[in-house]
Amino acid sequence: MVENELKFELPAGAVRAVEASLRRLGARRAAIESRYVDGDDGRLAAAGVSLRLRKRAGRWEQTVKAPGPSAFERLEETVARLGRWGPDGPQVDPSLHAGTRAGRVLAEALRGEGGGTAPLVPVSTTRVRRSSVVLDVGDARVELAFDRGTVVAGDRVEAICEVEYELLSGDPLALVALARAAVVAHGMWLSTLSKGARGAALARHAGRVEATHARRPVLRKTMSAPALRREIVAACLEQVCANASALARGQGDDEVIHQLRIGLRRLRTAARELAAAEASPAAWEGVVTEVFRALGDCRDRTIVATALGRTLAEAGSPEPRLQPSGGESPDPVALVRAAAFQLALIDVVAEVIVVPLSASADAHDAHAEIAIRLSKLHTSLAKAAKRFGAVDDAERHRVRKRLKRLRYLAEMVGPLYGSGAVDRYLARLRPAQDALGAYVDLIVGLELAAASVTAGDAGAWFNVGWLKAQLPRAAKRCRKALAEAATAKPFWRR
Repeated sequence: MVENELKFELPAGAVRAVEASLRRLGARRAAIESRYVDGDDGRLAAAGVSLRLRKRAGRWEQTVKAPGPSAFERLEETVARLGRWGPDGPQVDPSLHAGTRAGRVLAEALRGEGGGTAPLVPVSTTRVRRSSVVLDVGDARVELAFDRGTVVAGDRVEAICEVEYELLSGDPLALVALARAAVVAHGMWLSTLSKGARGAALARHAGRVEATHARRPVLRKTMSAPALRREIVAACLEQVCANASALARGQGDDEVIHQLRIGLRRLRTAARELAAAEASPAAWEGVVTEVFRALGDCRDRTIVATALGRTLAEAGSPEPRLQPSGGESPDPVALVRAAAFQLALIDVVAEVIVVPLSASADAHDAHAEIAIRLSKLHTSLAKAAKRFGAVDDAERHRVRKRLKRLRYLAEMVGPLYGSGAVDRYLARLRPAQDALGAYVDLIVGLELAAASVTAGDAGAWFNVGWLKAQLPRAAKRCRKALAEAATAKPFWRR
């Protein structure tokens, strides 16, 4: 079966209000203990699969969860473990899930890439007090559960405080309505990090989760335009929510922020390039753009400033540190927890969890429209190469953004075409992307250095002069790389 669920974490200040709301609704309380296992090499966690034993009210059950159509729709199969068991409960038996969709994913993950087996070992245990109630929302039934407790992995312990909305029956948009109300009333934020994943991270990485990279969408050549868009947006949203979940928990390292920005840019590309010609921009696009830019400011003040500072030091700068001006950098954690951003994400979730109706246009028309979009962006490369030396820095930055849209769109629709042709095309774009990225970073560094001079740092004059001197050669590299990218052979039919 497919589990439709939205999960949220919440600030400590909202706990009492949530508990009071559940009491008014007549929620039931229960103690739940869940034991998660994995191969000794972590192969289930790497595949996004969890396998657990759970004890509730003295009864045991075994559950496997595996990736589904989106981050909010997972495959789930549960088997009751009837019988009389000792205090340690039954042994995990993966074969109990044979013949089910989730069971097939589990079996494949257990085989691993080389086909060898790995012994199952305990990874983590969660113990929570759950308050739950079933709500009727229109024609839908939704279980609301509030879990408070701990996840334990060895001698490491982490607190759990999360709310789950699980669709039992009816329209999945009921989840969206409840989610919006939760964000507005209690300041909650979406989390796609499961308890099993948290336990695995606690056991292997002291609780830190790795940054999530983009995945290839699962596309079929027979898909209509709405179905293609839904699958591509779902893949983009998965990357966004995974990294936003990590960031909202306070894990604000550079790679998580970087991958979140990539996910947001891919999401904006999908919205712009896969929309119907007459469609207006979605309401969420403006908020996503604002957060993307604010996170970019964080990147400029840390990654770019640090990297260029090292280069300036090697060049002999008396004051190589590039000091940002204009106040403090935006707080990345506050950015992703903010209600406006969370509501925007929920709006995208609404697009993903609703299966699109059959479109009047067939798959051939969808492919033709994609080819038009790709051709338009590809043609702009040659024009940009010819005009690059005559335009200002703002236009050069727009050239970089168009190139990124081309690259991301090509990656996202690539599964519709031969992978070899797509990979060769993308490889031809890479040097231009690198050259434009280096040029824009020089501009950012120059702005930071000029701000330091304005603030009275005389030593920063060296940085201004040196960075300015690099621009002509960097621009020349951009022109050459763009011209070469324009000769790449399209993998689509125009």
